[in-house]
Amino acid sequence: MRHLATILVTALCAAPLWASDLQQRFEAMGTLEATVGDSEHEMVIAYDREKDRPYAEQKVLMGRYLTINLVGQTVDEKGRPGSPMIQVTLQEQTGEMGLISVEMFDEQGFDAPLSMGPDGGPGELTDYSLEGDALEGAVTGEFRRLTDYMGDPKIAEGSAPVPATIRFRVTLPPLEE
Repeated sequence: MRHLATILVTALCAAPLWASDLQQRFEAMGTLEATVGDSEHEMVIAYDREKDRPYAEQKVLMGRYLTINLVGQTVDEKGRPGSPMIQVTLQEQTGEMGLISVEMFDEQGFDAPLSMGPDGGPGELTDYSLEGDALEGAVTGEFRRLTDYMGDPKIAEGSAPVPATIRFRVTLPPLEE
């Protein structure tokens, strides 16, 4: 009996928590794993069936810049994508995909996210693969806490750099031509 309990506990720990908790309204398009300082976050990149809205998309801006945006979220106790959440924006310029920004919206709210990119800390796309609509990648860098994100964003006074690694894997909706 003890052997069976050990197997059950091991299996439950190995399975992603969100896999069984996500409401039927949502479908998992992919995953996002983040190490932020000492914290580990496992998130889902969802598709909202009711609103026909993907939380990851690819678009060509101005007829020439492939832009990919994805949002990973933890699953709340009601089975909905919740907080914290991480948004990653990538853009292809001069033939290479690069990082535009990463924001982590946590208990500080939407006006004070952790940020990597032009307004926050440094970051780079360290791994990238797009085969058809299957995207995999990783971003490494440092988050900085922002203030007045919705107005004139700036690094919060006393904000220390927070090392971060974000890995994502998602099947994107087809590119609209």
